[in-house]
Amino acid sequence: MAVAVLVLAALTALTGCAKARPLAAPSAPGPATTGGLVLSSGFSDASQLGRSAPTGIRTSFGPVLDSAGANLVGVVDLAAGEQHSLALSHDGRVLAWGANDDAQLGNGTRAPSASPQFVRAPDGAPGELSGVIDIAADSNTSVALRKDGTIVVWGRANSGQRGNADTTADPMTPSVVLNPGGTGPLTGVRAISVDGGSELALTDQGTVLGWGDNTFGQLGTSAPPVAKLPVLITGAGKAPLTRVRGIAIGGQHSVALLGNGHVVAWGRNEVNQLGDGTATGRNVPQQVLIGPGRPLTDAIEISSAEKHTLALLKDGSMVGWGRNNGGQLGDGNLKTRAFATTVRGRAKDPKLLGVQHIVAGEGYSVAVLQNGAIMTWGANGRGQLATSDRADRSKPGPVTVENGVPPPSWVTAVGAGRRHLLIALR
Repeated sequence: MAVAVLVLAALTALTGCAKARPLAAPSAPGPATTGGLVLSSGFSDASQLGRSAPTGIRTSFGPVLDSAGANLVGVVDLAAGEQHSLALSHDGRVLAWGANDDAQLGNGTRAPSASPQFVRAPDGAPGELSGVIDIAADSNTSVALRKDGTIVVWGRANSGQRGNADTTADPMTPSVVLNPGGTGPLTGVRAISVDGGSELALTDQGTVLGWGDNTFGQLGTSAPPVAKLPVLITGAGKAPLTRVRGIAIGGQHSVALLGNGHVVAWGRNEVNQLGDGTATGRNVPQQVLIGPGRPLTDAIEISSAEKHTLALLKDGSMVGWGRNNGGQLGDGNLKTRAFATTVRGRAKDPKLLGVQHIVAGEGYSVAVLQNGAIMTWGANGRGQLATSDRADRSKPGPVTVENGVPPPSWVTAVGAGRRHLLIALR
């Protein structure tokens, strides 16, 4: 299908990892509103694109369809897992579609859905999940943060992901995460992150809680091998990790952005995803480095995927570290990086500048520039970069839309799945 190269506009949401701060208005003039229209590109072996894909793959952005066959609109946030997708409606309810093997669609069944369906209320309550302000997904797990500071989880529950001491009455419906003592709901949460087997929550006090799988120490020094209730993330001497302003988790490793602009990481490290110059896993948070003995500084946002992490710096540039087999670090080659490495710009530009928002997907990356342009790079074997082809690329480049798609408007959300990418337009 013929495509048109486009410049997509500014993002306000992020998925699969830490949520971003609100973005400044882009410097480019804005196009007309499209009312929260959702577009998708990439792999659709389980209908996770939410639209027709005769070959199972779409290589450019096209509209997701609702249950009535009309364009899905009114969406303010997105998240994507391995084979499923989530959308947060403007009214605080959550829609889900795609694979449902582990009840990751939250509709009370294990039947897949090719069109968006509302997620049910948690713990047997009537009606639909509501009051949601943030969503996250990875693998077959889905998570929602409500405006009252509580968390709801649904989907895979084989390693304590529910965070409720396995007290869920019906494993096919959502449940509320409990506090560390199991006496009531966990409250006071301001950000969530999920990697499928483990979850993190950032509290209003700047501390971090985690639950689920801790095989590689991704939940710190105080958690058991499987934490079925939230545990405070601690480091050396079991001192709590504090003054945290951003969190991310991906591929059994965790990352935290500190108030001073430094970044720490812990957990699995076989492909240098901790960014500390080694391949040694650890359960104690250690500083991410740009070189031996040189800490990464001036970070203002982080995003983590399966084996790599990105950080946005206050000068509008960005760095990445970890696996780079698909070019996801954006430095022009495929070498794994044990230290934070600068993402290059287009053509011969030594660094990508003017970035205001970042998203890490599994083997690929996304950046949104201050002028509203969205750039993608990395693995593209299933069309997830929306480039009209399936070629990987190791430096940032533009995206495309299918002919007949409404003119692009400001992008307000992005959901990066394993092999599919979602965006919503204002």
